[in-house]
Amino acid sequence: MKIILFFLLIYIMGFLTAIPVGATQIEIAKRSLNGHLRSAFMVVLGSVSSDVMYGTIAFFGIAPFLRHKTVVAIFWVVGAAILLALGIYTLKQSGHAHSLHLNQTVLKNKRLSLLTGFSLAVTNPMMIFWWLLGAQFLKDLNLVTSFTSTIYAFFLLFGGLGLASYLTSLTLVLHWAKKFVSDNVMKKVNLGLGIVLILMAVYFFVRSFQVFLA
Repeated sequence: MKIILFFLLIYIMGFLTAIPVGATQIEIAKRSLNGHLRSAFMVVLGSVSSDVMYGTIAFFGIAPFLRHKTVVAIFWVVGAAILLALGIYTLKQSGHAHSLHLNQTVLKNKRLSLLTGFSLAVTNPMMIFWWLLGAQFLKDLNLVTSFTSTIYAFFLLFGGLGLASYLTSLTLVLHWAKKFVSDNVMKKVNLGLGIVLILMAVYFFVRSFQVFLA
């Protein structure tokens, strides 16, 4: 019973972690609402792959340098640059009717979508601390006395499944909702998403300087 609760809590933590709206969710929304379901799934895959990679780093300690503030600041800057480029592109496309149909090569490109999802998630090395805090939380609940390589592997598996489950559900819901949204509304949605991406880019730039100067 304890082991079932252990895996269930890991899954729930992963699911809840994916809920806050961020750049990944916005890119999923752009593709899902515009009818590019497979590309949206590739964003999900890229994002979850990055998060699991950071879990591996956290649990097996293969890159402690990622905890250095200068490295963290660089990641924030890279993330800001990616978000700014995506935001500008989204704003440009929001004013054109053709951008709302299936011939958008950028949004339809599955490899680019995979890279987008991975790139946005990989600019957040703080995910390392989420995995570590999650493990400590479960240990404090006495659900596990000590972590072995096998337990860490299951932690990554169920945590990753939780992350993927929410993002996949979001993709499917938004793809279904697009049937009830007009082209004019879609233009406004894309405009709003572009503005949010640019605001997040500004935030990332500010955070990078704060981390570097701390």
